Amino acid sequence: MVAGDDAMARIVRARGVRTSAEAAALYRSWATEYDADVFGLAGVTGTDRIADLLAEHLPDRAAPIVDLGCGTGAAGARLHRHGYTTLDGIDLSPEMLAVAASKKVYRSLVAADLGSGLPVRDGTYAAAVSAGTFRLGHVGVEAVAAITRALRPGAVVAWTIAEWAPFALAVSAWEILHLTTEPFRRGGDADMTMLVARLGQMVDQ
Repeated sequence: MVAGDDAMARIVRARGVRTSAEAAALYRSWATEYDADVFGLAGVTGTDRIADLLAEHLPDRAAPIVDLGCGTGAAGARLHRHGYTTLDGIDLSPEMLAVAASKKVYRSLVAADLGSGLPVRDGTYAAAVSAGTFRLGHVGVEAVAAITRALRPGAVVAWTIAEWAPFALAVSAWEILHLTTEPFRRGGDADMTMLVARLGQMVDQ
């Protein structure tokens, strides 16, 4: 099996995880090779794309932003290149966070399960970015209400969402700024929803 096949096998495995424990075990062993696999061999472009979309809709470069499921920090690094200076990352995997820390773009990095909400005060952030986190087996729609409590009224979210239908009701009270279905990697099918929205009142789940 060639290196590219190995990378795709790990990505397929990631898409198939069903519990936080499975995800933690996968990323524990994958962290050091993740960037090379996902962005190099597999050609994932969705992380840069969603960060770019947030930059189009968030003019305040000092606004506090939380990177949900930040992984190795690719979205944070992209936002840093756009000039954002107040970035916090949250991820399940301490090993992935160690790689993110090496990029030196985050104010803080916290290991936490997003399914339990964010370990910060309500109304902390003016924006949230997320790439590849909202999907079956990772973080589902049931976590949205708890996550958004950490956001300010009028906050901007820029998220990739793999299964859009369950999320449509949850964000129906938000102001949709951008909504497209696009490829998540070079040459791939249009399989990922790119959502940018301004926070309004949550619909009860």
